[in-house]
Amino acid sequence: MAILVWMLGSFYGCTSHPLMMPEPLKKGEVFNGFLISSENGFPQYVYRRGLSDRADLGFRVGLPPTQGDGIDMSYRLIQIENRVHSVNLSTAFGADQNNNLSLTYLNAKKKPRKEKIREGRKLFYKVSKTQFNYSYFGVRYMLIPKGVGGDQSQRVGMLYGLNFNNRWGSEIGYFHDFAGGEKLTALGRPSEHAAITGLSVRFWMGGLRKK
Repeated sequence: MAILVWMLGSFYGCTSHPLMMPEPLKKGEVFNGFLISSENGFPQYVYRRGLSDRADLGFRVGLPPTQGDGIDMSYRLIQIENRVHSVNLSTAFGADQNNNLSLTYLNAKKKPRKEKIREGRKLFYKVSKTQFNYSYFGVRYMLIPKGVGGDQSQRVGMLYGLNFNNRWGSEIGYFHDFAGGEKLTALGRPSEHAAITGLSVRFWMGGLRKK
């Protein structure tokens, strides 16, 4: 409880980032889940749907609404063996938050999961052809046109994450404002220039289904 209170107090008014799949969902695939992140403070409901074999579209709604809402789209550029390269374009908006636009490049490594197969009393492991775990590295540019302190902020940084069969995962990242500026608003909350505004620590879980 103490950690939750600290998160809500310290990060309230920061910003929101998309929950990206390291490999965009394919047409007919749908993800529903929940995200808890340091930068938003409040939980978020996340919905993603595959649009084609290369692109998917995501929506996120804060709980309560207007706290961490956003829309984003991912597109797979190329896959080389077990490496998937993709980009994501996102916008975030919410009351008392730093609304933003962001562009992210992801380099993901996919590894097939092992499935358990039992034959009588014997247990075997078979490499799956449809289920994967991912580790990924990303670079993000983020623009806050007008933050809670009234200024513009441009941030650049990196992120690293783990994704387990598109059902749960975690991610950490930091995006730095090289211009600087006032770190606190008149109400004492982190401004668009504060270092803590660029910190992102997140955990998520959900379900993936195919139509």
